[in-house]
Amino acid sequence: MCGRSSQAAAWSEVAAFSRPLRLSVPEEPLLPRYNIAPTQLAWTIASDGKGGLKAGVMRWGLVPHWTKELKSGLATFNARIESAATKPTFRQAFERRHCLVPVSGYYEWVGDGKAKQPWYIHPAEAPLMFLAGLWERWASPIGDLLSFTVLTEPAEGELKALHDRKPIIISPEMASQWLDALAHRSVEVLAQARSPRLLWHQVGTAVGNARLEGKQLIAAV
Repeated sequence: MCGRSSQAAAWSEVAAFSRPLRLSVPEEPLLPRYNIAPTQLAWTIASDGKGGLKAGVMRWGLVPHWTKELKSGLATFNARIESAATKPTFRQAFERRHCLVPVSGYYEWVGDGKAKQPWYIHPAEAPLMFLAGLWERWASPIGDLLSFTVLTEPAEGELKALHDRKPIIISPEMASQWLDALAHRSVEVLAQARSPRLLWHQVGTAVGNARLEGKQLIAAV
């Protein structure tokens, strides 16, 4: 499952990759991140309600609008496409609140216990890719909290050796269809999504510490 990711592209690269989408990006620079973990903030792309798109920061790990309190142990950073439409936690977001999660790559761990080996998976021909996500708004005691989850599907081919699931990757050409799709068309749109060619390599175990950052975390070992 996708439980750790990186985002090291500049806004200029995100905007260029997003074409033909009308994407409005912030003036603040997009600082590179190499170890984004659940419960941390990450950039997402969603509709601006005016026919365009805007980038904004959300918490990774969807918080249902109906929850009474924020539970740190809530495992909602991924949602299975097979059950997202019916599971109470994700159902309303799946119906109408879709987003894109721009990432440079993501990590998976192979093995058992302390012997687990992390691998870094990234697109072969582009600086980033869009993961299909759902977002939600929760009215917290100190204001609205925006949060998101990444949709996953069964892995295929050689990628299954790393994990039996993978994030659903949306091409820029299909992005508007996903963002605008209502529940009855969402599964159909995602079924047409085709992942780019992916590459992967082993990385050091330091990435397992979510407090660590730096480009060295994605270096091959």
